[in-house]
Amino acid sequence: MKRKNTIYVLAVFFLLAACKEEDLVSEFGSAVITAKLKTGEVLNKAHSDFSADAQLSAVYGWNVNSQGQVDLQKTNNAFVYVVQSDALQSNEFYVPVYKSSPIKSPINFSSMIALIKNAHAKDILETVFGKLATIHIDPSTPYDDSPDVLEKMFARNDVITFRANNPGAKFDMFLLPSKSLDSTTVSNSADWVVNFYGDSSSLVLWQHPGNGTTIDVLSN
Repeated sequence: MKRKNTIYVLAVFFLLAACKEEDLVSEFGSAVITAKLKTGEVLNKAHSDFSADAQLSAVYGWNVNSQGQVDLQKTNNAFVYVVQSDALQSNEFYVPVYKSSPIKSPINFSSMIALIKNAHAKDILETVFGKLATIHIDPSTPYDDSPDVLEKMFARNDVITFRANNPGAKFDMFLLPSKSLDSTTVSNSADWVVNFYGDSSSLVLWQHPGNGTTIDVLSN
């Protein structure tokens, strides 16, 4: 029996060795994701263990890389998906797990706001978060994925200057319902807020709509 087990292990080893790395990534799915990639999986999970009417209310990208991505195999970054239920009038938080189903997240609104170091922008987002139990993003609305948002932001002079003055600056991203930021908005479209932060300061920008080029500064 021991000999048969050894032969089996060797066979698996040689099979994996013969595979190209890109073939394995294709089989298992890449651990590096963008904000939009896991939305469907999260909603399926939320429908089964939170509420049947769960909808996407927000996405929080914590410590994303310069391509607007996170690596699910690392613990120093994450996309947190906030879902909302009209029936329950509440939110739940989920994070994707590599090669597994999404799980409920300990990261909540208090965690998300902690890294914003500008008082005015923090006040705005605290107000926004207070609305998310009753507002969601229209699933049919078009909006940029996280890499596209950062590409537009990086081209701005204020971002270039901030990053030059803060070489170790990090980036957090928030996908939010437009109505939560602008009460005059009629549709449930989506906007992006990006927090560029160093040791003691933040530059917080608002892209609206989420697939547009209008960008305002929230950290004035």
